[in-house]
Amino acid sequence: MGDPIVSSVINLVMKQSTSLATQDFAVLWGLKSDLRSLRTIFTQIQSVLPDAEIKQRNNIDLQNWLRKLRSASFQVENVLEEVSTEALLRRLHVERGIKNNVSTFFAASNPLKFRVRIVQRVREIKELLDQIAAERISFGLEERVFSCEVDSEIETRSVKATATARCCSEILGRDCVKEMFVEQICNDKLDDEFVVVNVYVVYGLGGVGKTTLAQMICNDSRVDKYFDLKIWLHVSNRFCTVRLLREILNSLDSGSCDLAQVEVDALRELVRERLGRRRFFMVLDGVENGGMSEWGGFMEVLKCGWRGSTVVVTTRSIEVADVMATCPAFVHSLSRLSESDCWLLFNRYAFDVQKDVDGSHGMEFETIGKAIVKKCEGLPLAVKVIGSLMCHKSSVSEWLSVLQSEVWDLTSEGSNILPSLKLSYDNLPAHMRQCFALCSIFPKGYEMDKQLLVELWVAYGFVPSRGDADLYDLGEEIFNSLVWRSFLQDVKECIFDGLTTCKMHDEMHALARSVMKYECSSIMSGEILKFPEEVLHLSSNDILYFSNEVMAKAKSLRSLITLGGFSKIATPDHIFEQRYLRVLHLGSSSDMITDLPESVGNLKFLRYLNVSRSKIVALPNSIVQLQNLQTLKLSFCENLCELPEGIRYLRNLRHLNIHGCSSLDHMPLGMGQLRHLRRLSTFLVGQGQGVQISELQELNLLGGEFSIKGLQNVNNSSQAESANLKQKQNINCLTLSWDWKNKNNENELQENNSEEVLEALQPHKNLKALTISDYQGSRLPNWIAGLVNLVSITFQSCKRCENLHSLGKLPLLKVLELKGMDSLKHLDDDLYPCLEKLVINDCPNLIKLPYFPKLKSLCIVQGNEKLFRSVRKLTSISFLEIRGFKEMKCLPDDAISNLTALEELRIWGCPNLRWLPDGIQKLEALKSLVIGDCELVKASCEKEVGVDWCNIAHIAYIKIDDEVMQCLGT
Repeated sequence: MGDPIVSSVINLVMKQSTSLATQDFAVLWGLKSDLRSLRTIFTQIQSVLPDAEIKQRNNIDLQNWLRKLRSASFQVENVLEEVSTEALLRRLHVERGIKNNVSTFFAASNPLKFRVRIVQRVREIKELLDQIAAERISFGLEERVFSCEVDSEIETRSVKATATARCCSEILGRDCVKEMFVEQICNDKLDDEFVVVNVYVVYGLGGVGKTTLAQMICNDSRVDKYFDLKIWLHVSNRFCTVRLLREILNSLDSGSCDLAQVEVDALRELVRERLGRRRFFMVLDGVENGGMSEWGGFMEVLKCGWRGSTVVVTTRSIEVADVMATCPAFVHSLSRLSESDCWLLFNRYAFDVQKDVDGSHGMEFETIGKAIVKKCEGLPLAVKVIGSLMCHKSSVSEWLSVLQSEVWDLTSEGSNILPSLKLSYDNLPAHMRQCFALCSIFPKGYEMDKQLLVELWVAYGFVPSRGDADLYDLGEEIFNSLVWRSFLQDVKECIFDGLTTCKMHDEMHALARSVMKYECSSIMSGEILKFPEEVLHLSSNDILYFSNEVMAKAKSLRSLITLGGFSKIATPDHIFEQRYLRVLHLGSSSDMITDLPESVGNLKFLRYLNVSRSKIVALPNSIVQLQNLQTLKLSFCENLCELPEGIRYLRNLRHLNIHGCSSLDHMPLGMGQLRHLRRLSTFLVGQGQGVQISELQELNLLGGEFSIKGLQNVNNSSQAESANLKQKQNINCLTLSWDWKNKNNENELQENNSEEVLEALQPHKNLKALTISDYQGSRLPNWIAGLVNLVSITFQSCKRCENLHSLGKLPLLKVLELKGMDSLKHLDDDLYPCLEKLVINDCPNLIKLPYFPKLKSLCIVQGNEKLFRSVRKLTSISFLEIRGFKEMKCLPDDAISNLTALEELRIWGCPNLRWLPDGIQKLEALKSLVIGDCELVKASCEKEVGVDWCNIAHIAYIKIDDEVMQCLGT
């Protein structure tokens, strides 16, 4: 087993040192014998690593030895990486016809100096490793046969589906506690008239299920009905009022607020405005002792809420509970699960259809299993994790080995890590241990982006290859497996934007931090960087903490990741002097970057670069030197005008994101040479001699979201067909866009070839979402009827399209958006079996809708008032929004009165609307009415005195413009 970090680095070094490219350079530079010696030393060390990992728990000297070995291994990896990168740069020189003495940046500009330096460095490290290898003898470590093969097989089960199914059934033994809480917080009669906000506290041991209980309460339907707002905040190490106020506002506005420069007093006022006269339910998860002096000031802000507002706090500290709870009766100590509930939970994870539970060994499995469960001491997290481990153990001897493991004694030795978690971690395949441990670069409670995690794992070579399988797909399998084993949790997935996030339990985060305590660090407000000389992966919630002073101390960095960026300061120059960086993720901090320095080309190990939302106009030409670069993210760089001409030489590039780069109107030639591309957010078809759509022909690995713009520059169907979209089976979301703003001649528009071009752009049937924008044809392509997996389709400014034949027969279509469809008069009376959301925006001639049996949400913006005659039959809708009918004086009474399932009604921007239909009083399900920019209706709905008040008084929540007129409990 061995130290997972050292073992994996040694494996990588062994592979690198024996590769053909490295061997070739060894012959040229006289390194062959030195590299052979390195492999010999590492082979000797590998054999004692498993024993060293076990014995180091109680041996400080052995821990220090492993620490030195880690450091030396990373140094070897850096040197070999430098050699392999030099090979890539030399190839680039040949391709570009550049002589060695031309480039200022290329190491190959002076091959003799490079050779001397590398030989010297290898020999220095060899001497260091000789010393480390000799020291191993003094520890009396047992040698074992060590396999260099990476266990790359990942569970073949559908871990994603299994994990999802378990999420619904893993909560046991907490129903009575949940009922007690829900009945108490949703009861007006129990509210104290002198207390606006009640604070309940759940405290208990780590892993006992405090957060799970809070989630159960939060997700209860009675809580949904009783409260207007629900807010979830992870507090973690230090209670910081400013951070929490920002998070409240971001949660209410879906992160759309720019709060970077907002002072604390202004933040307080903004929160009061958003929560004022609203009954809210808030969870403060994972509160610890730090910063409790700020609690009183924070509560003063929350008192703006409606009476009955509730805060639920989870904590391990009874001291915190006593400080925060409204009264002692509101403090609940969460007990351990009963042994019977633990056994039921263990069963759900440990036993599957393949295990011989009921066979000849069934009783033995049960006896051992119950003994293992007893060691979990009533902690649900421990039971889930160890149960997932046992599911992969098929023999009685393997189960006994887990039961008798020395790791169970960790707690008696003073360790804060739950033994079951450590056991399960030790039994992960080596590459999965690395992937999990790297997650400690993020702070406790952080919502991690799955795509970023996978990209980081691939960038570091943690994902082992498996035949021709895509590394990013294999990375997703690892992600799903870690979720299945409960190492990652709280997975949230949005099908339309493709974003999937997850979190780590605090106990899991502590485990990951214990593995990477020297290599990973996350600097939050008020913290300092520990072990700067050894840290490899560094993150922060503010670029302020990546100062030049910090960068000067941390000379071995491989990752720099910003998670926030509230300080508006220029990006420290020293960041671009971190020569060993593999990952540079500036995230939201990059909005202060006006240009990337040429020195970015010195970061030759770089595999991942994210400067999204920066103000750069162009990338430096030196970026072509980043021959290891796999991911380049430039999304919403609104000033970016061009990509470098040499981008086609970035042959390892797999992801290029230029979404939202509104000033970028062309692409360089040669994009089709990037054969490894798997994600390309946008392709811009050029005019005349510009980049042609045929460059897409061989890029059949493209997947995810993909947009083609500038289709007016495609001359005919042959050119369109050369894009070969039909073979690109991994694309989930496709946007096809024309741009006619430069076409002033009406005749030219009339003679356009949109129909034949669109017909030739047939996508693969796997497509899930399609957007067609500014299409000037009158009919849809024939292939739309064959998109049987389509979930969402949007038509935007397709002004001549007269009908939408075949859409209603698409079996999985859930979302239909029609925007700027000037010629569309009606939708065919097709079945639309699954349609749940319909948006109609500026379709002036659309006057009739068919019946949609499962429609839940309808939004009508501007358009023809006659359309409301069709609304009356849409009796299944629960949400209706009406906007921008500036001339409309009244809504047809029968259009509203039939909507018996309607729960939420919004009316905006109808200044001539005089009153609401009388039928609204019949809508018993209606619980929310929001009206804005409708002056006449505002007067008629004035509380108690308006002519319409009697018709709407039964509605629980009424808001007109910015004023909450009514907020009733249930």
